[in-house]
Amino acid sequence: MRNATYDELERIAGHAGWDGFTLLLLVCRWAEQKDLSSSLIEHLAGIARAEDDDHAGA
Repeated sequence: MRNATYDELERIAGHAGWDGFTLLLLVCRWAEQKDLSSSLIEHLAGIARAEDDDHAGA
């Protein structure tokens, strides 16, 4: 699932010395401040459901 956004976030995190968990916490904090956390959660839950469905059908 790599894309330009992923690559840029990884570049910033690497430069700052953040691990993946720290980066995730910062993204979550930003989403909450922008009132986007519900949308992010719904989006991720949908992806998780689709993956579960894919694994169940395999």
